[in-house]
Amino acid sequence: MLPAHHLRHVLALGEHRHYARAAEALHISQPALTRSIQALEALLDARLFDRGRGAVVPTAIGRLLLDYARDVDLGARDLRRAVALAQGAQLGRLVVGAGPFAGAALAGPVVGRLCRAHPGLHIEVVIAPWQELPQRLRAREIDLMLADLSEAAAMDDLALTRLPPHAAVLVARAGHPLAVQPPAAAAHWRTYPWAGPRMPASAARRLARHLPAAGDASAPPGIVCDSHAVLQDVLLASDAVAPVCAFMVADALRSGRLVVLPTPPLGDYGRFGVARLAARSTGAAEEAFVRLLKTVDAELRAEEAALLTPAPALKSSPPPRRRSPRSAPAGRPAS
Repeated sequence: MLPAHHLRHVLALGEHRHYARAAEALHISQPALTRSIQALEALLDARLFDRGRGAVVPTAIGRLLLDYARDVDLGARDLRRAVALAQGAQLGRLVVGAGPFAGAALAGPVVGRLCRAHPGLHIEVVIAPWQELPQRLRAREIDLMLADLSEAAAMDDLALTRLPPHAAVLVARAGHPLAVQPPAAAAHWRTYPWAGPRMPASAARRLARHLPAAGDASAPPGIVCDSHAVLQDVLLASDAVAPVCAFMVADALRSGRLVVLPTPPLGDYGRFGVARLAARSTGAAEEAFVRLLKTVDAELRAEEAALLTPAPALKSSPPPRRRSPRSAPAGRPAS
């Protein structure tokens, strides 16, 4: 087993690729870092880093050692976390990684309720592209990943908690030309700009099956926007249309600023849920987050149903019957 401090020094130098910056990050002097790396090279009888032009570059042996040092560091973090869980310190800290579109819309109310229930819990929400979140889990940068799980289903090292799928609707601003067309006209929605996030390929294919006019399912939308808040502003200021889950734009739908376009059913769009590392112990904070997420999701699902259910038409009262004038008695004119 190599000394732990040597491994920390190798990791810092591998990250910063510069002796002075690595030493500053480690809070040691540059000569001390140089001596540490030289001692490790002597112990292994191999050169670990080459000084390139303006940067320090790991050798082939250095790259092997960096991989080993990362594994040891991750194992040490898992051990410290497992010990904290065993000691009952489960509600100390929780880091949730959320996709910037649906994940962010779901995470806010869950984190708020969790904070209210456990005010001493330190919570961090990391907003990042869903493509990056699995690797952040593996690097122990986050504890949970909240996003569309379409692609994560094929990752054997992740344990998934799935939410029931959310249906897609096509939305646009109030007064949009398609909003006053018959349902069949919505098949021409591709004549208007499409706004949407970078969605998983499987989700894009599902959507394309219901909207054949969408063309190539792998093609990006005309307006790529990974923020549901910014997307809403784009829709309100343009003739763009967007396939979304109703809960993401619920306020704008309630106020009438956005409307659901009359299209055939678009099928499941959001297959959201939580992923974590399967080999990692689950803490009480993570379990509480998942429980609250299920509650919030059920509430949003009920809200979606209410938003998408047409209001019953008011029954019009029949017009009052006109009374015919009474016949006047014989010999007397009708008044």
